[in-house]
Amino acid sequence: METAISSVVVYPDRARIVRQGTQNVKPGIEQIEIPGLSIHLDTDSARVKARGTARARLLGLHLHREFYTETPADYVRDLEAQVQAVQEEIERLDVQVEIVRGHRTRLDDLAGHTKTYAKALSRGAMNIDTQLAYFERLRASTEKLEEEVQSLVRNRRTLERRRDKLQGQLDQFSSARSPQRYSATVEFEVSQPGDLTIELTYDVSKAGWVPLYDFRLLEEGGKPRVEVGYLAQVSQNTGENWNGVALTLSTARPQLAGMSPELEPWYVRPYEAPVPRMARGPEYRMLADVAPAGEAAAAEMDARPPTEVDLDVESALAAVTESGTAIAFEVPGKVVVPADGEPHKVSVARYWLPPELDYVSAPKIVQAAYVRAKLVNDSPHTLLPGSTNLFSGEEFIGQTGIQLTPPGAEMELFFGVDDRLKVSRELVRRDVDKALIGGKRRIHYAYQVRVNNYTTRVVNYTLSDQFPVSRHEDIKVKLERVEPVPDEKSELNLLTWAGELDIGAEAQIRFDFVVEHPAEMNIAGLP
Repeated sequence: METAISSVVVYPDRARIVRQGTQNVKPGIEQIEIPGLSIHLDTDSARVKARGTARARLLGLHLHREFYTETPADYVRDLEAQVQAVQEEIERLDVQVEIVRGHRTRLDDLAGHTKTYAKALSRGAMNIDTQLAYFERLRASTEKLEEEVQSLVRNRRTLERRRDKLQGQLDQFSSARSPQRYSATVEFEVSQPGDLTIELTYDVSKAGWVPLYDFRLLEEGGKPRVEVGYLAQVSQNTGENWNGVALTLSTARPQLAGMSPELEPWYVRPYEAPVPRMARGPEYRMLADVAPAGEAAAAEMDARPPTEVDLDVESALAAVTESGTAIAFEVPGKVVVPADGEPHKVSVARYWLPPELDYVSAPKIVQAAYVRAKLVNDSPHTLLPGSTNLFSGEEFIGQTGIQLTPPGAEMELFFGVDDRLKVSRELVRRDVDKALIGGKRRIHYAYQVRVNNYTTRVVNYTLSDQFPVSRHEDIKVKLERVEPVPDEKSELNLLTWAGELDIGAEAQIRFDFVVEHPAEMNIAGLP
């Protein structure tokens, strides 16, 4: 029976395929074969159900491997034929080049018989004019042959580029080139003739999707908002093209749903260097050359025949539910995703989030203020970890990544520098005491930071600075004065101020500290 993929549910690391086909059946035992299934099919996941005008009872579903003498996918065979044809044309040009170069070699040999031509002249068998005309014909023939060689070489380069392009396209369909496929045989007991529509569902590996986000900060009418563009990059190399399918993207992870993880005892022991041992067999070999147990088990499983699955015809597949962090996105319309392993973008959702904006600055590093947006994901969509493009209006700011953010969770994003909030930092004092006290030298420092608000709204800011930390017992650092008092001061002498700044207003911050050290000691790390 000819079937077509009607819908696909894509998970982050696999996909669930639904194939459908219709066939007229007669009373009795009917065995319907569905060929050409992906070699990456999970045989334990296969399920089948049917409906139609025929009255039938499902007896079983059997999966088995089929081997082909050539690639079973038509579109891949066509590419292979094109690559072969271009390669044969290249080889034909190579033969022509060798033939022309052989002619050129013979002409060079003729031109090199100078003694023969001299004897002909001395005997009067050839005069000067005849000999010059002969040499001219040799030269013209040589030039013509050389031009022919160059033309053939140019054509060969063109064909090589075409072959490489086709080969690149062919390499993208590596899974589809496999000469193996699964085939499903569905067995029914038919009591009333009619049409029967069969729906075969199975999971495949070599497929998945990752999220891609666009966060755009817009300030219209003095009210900021963040537009979220939720995109998905779907890729698959299953060997089956998805042409015009209903596509659903799921955040569920079926591989983690079977059981909760259980910890095994954590043992420690003295380290013992491994001692190579020899294994005796048909020939001596190191045990390290033997395939690991996991690989051997996988190879053994591949060699086993697929198990037979018996299902009731009325059984239905479990639907993906939207609960917790497991969300299903049904992509509108029909989607095409070829089995080329390349990412294909589809749109998932677009919505707005209200941001809480403030500014963050560390003027010792960069004398600028960065726009920080604190967002609460009040949408019904779970934001998976992924790459994020940041825009401020129409300006691209850069890329960052976000962590898993379920509905109701918070996140922070930075939308670049806002030059309307000016930040400056200046060293306003550096004095060295002239007198030594107890053989100690004292150096006084003072920094002043200014923040000016040239935006059109009242802003909140968080500013961080620091003074030195001593890593030697004879070096003493003391904060003498700080205005205003910082909101936070860490053990590593990091100072943090948070405040509100009116339109056109200026905030000033100053902190003074002193460094004391032995006079004979040279200090590193001071301005």
